[in-house]
Amino acid sequence: MVRQGDAVDEKIMDAALVRLLQVGIRRASLDDIARRSGLNRVTIYRRFAGKDNLIEAVIMREIERMLAEVGRISAEGTDVDDQIARTALFVLRQARTHPLLTQLIEVSPEEAIEFYTVRGEEMVSSAIGYIVTMLEHGQAAGTIDDYDPRPVAELLARLAHSLLLTPLGGVDFRDEEQAAAFVRMAVVPLVRHGATAGPGVVRESPAAGRSRTR
Repeated sequence: MVRQGDAVDEKIMDAALVRLLQVGIRRASLDDIARRSGLNRVTIYRRFAGKDNLIEAVIMREIERMLAEVGRISAEGTDVDDQIARTALFVLRQARTHPLLTQLIEVSPEEAIEFYTVRGEEMVSSAIGYIVTMLEHGQAAGTIDDYDPRPVAELLARLAHSLLLTPLGGVDFRDEEQAAAFVRMAVVPLVRHGATAGPGVVRESPAAGRSRTR
């Protein structure tokens, strides 16, 4: 859930972000963050109930900022395929270049990876919810097919999360041409038409699948 903060919350999160980028998660103490924000530990505890909640709030705020930019990009232009491609490329690029992701891994890779895996559920869940909403808007506007958006949203959210943790594998997403080719071939059709079966294959409803397993 997105935290609705005020100016004091923003000041605390700004100070926490600077310290996280400098020393990593474990070494970023509340005393350091309090000094940088010009506030005291009591105020931080009152608003965030501790360091872990504060770090989660900082990360979720950065995700929300990225998703706001996603919304802006997806609303530009009139060519649907181009909108989808540019939006997907922006997200994939952020997953491997955003300072909060790359700097944390560089400064303290073990704790960063632990944080983004063990405690990554909220990040992935929030991304899935946001993507579902965007797909539903596209369906309501008639620009993409009418399908169940949740499987597609889950695939896309998990792709971004996987790229964060394992940037290299098959496709070299550092190469803009390779990344763009992957998006055009795999992501654009998925978003336009959903996780559909191939020609001549009839998909069963979830209820039909469950009835056979009883």
